[in-house]
Amino acid sequence: MKKHPASIEISTSKRIFDGEILNLRLDTITTKGGKRAQREVIEHRPAVVIIPIDGDENVILVKQYRHPIGLDLLEAPAGIIEDGEEPDSAAMRELREETGYASRNLRLLGGFWSSPGFTDEYLYGYIAKDLFANQLPMDEDEEITLVRIPMQKVKKLIRYGEIQDAKTITMLLLTIHVFT
Repeated sequence: MKKHPASIEISTSKRIFDGEILNLRLDTITTKGGKRAQREVIEHRPAVVIIPIDGDENVILVKQYRHPIGLDLLEAPAGIIEDGEEPDSAAMRELREETGYASRNLRLLGGFWSSPGFTDEYLYGYIAKDLFANQLPMDEDEEITLVRIPMQKVKKLIRYGEIQDAKTITMLLLTIHVFT
């Protein structure tokens, strides 16, 4: 039996699926209270999410189609950290790919687990200011539209459901309430 760092015993762990962006495994655990349970775990590489702010105090978001929910969403630029890549480099790469801008002032604000009830995905959150044009080619399967939103309208758009993506809401509220 493997011992989990949180004093949880993992008696079995079975890989169910290996994919390009995620893997799925089924763990049988013994809880702290001694109960046996099964846990489905989505393994996902760490990722970055960036809040770009232009010189006019507009947040630059991307609008793109998200197939699992069948909707176009307004989101902060984000993406997976490639093998051997550092989070700062991934953040700059994703910013350049998705918005066409680079930043002279890219700053890590912190990080968070996206949904730890079923995935191990960790996101590093950045703010990007002092932007300048510096496009990298987008991923072949991405169709993105840039949307500039005045910073003072962000809370209203969240409140009225115009921005529904959790990582974007988290980072926008961190930017507004903690780091500005």
